[in-house]
Amino acid sequence: MNLKIVWTPQAISGLNKVVTYLEENWTKKEIYNLENKINELIERILKFPKICPASSKHNNIRKGLVDKNNYLIYRINSTKRIIEIINFRGTRQRPLKG
Repeated sequence: MNLKIVWTPQAISGLNKVVTYLEENWTKKEIYNLENKINELIERILKFPKICPASSKHNNIRKGLVDKNNYLIYRINSTKRIIEIINFRGTRQRPLKG
């Protein structure tokens, strides 16, 4: 199955927040390392879409750990042949309400 990655505006916003934090508090090397780890995880997800644990509430939503500080939430849409990255968050951010 050939799948395509699609980032939602919420996921892009979350990634931008993490990158802004890194730019203000760390070096370009950390940003580069984060980018590599995101790309590595996405490549694994494209090969094995169900590699990350499923949500206990929604079977088609999965959480992938990018590194010890960041994770992404995605869903598999087989009909549209996409993997939609729903959110990108730091592990130390407060959980979303809702």
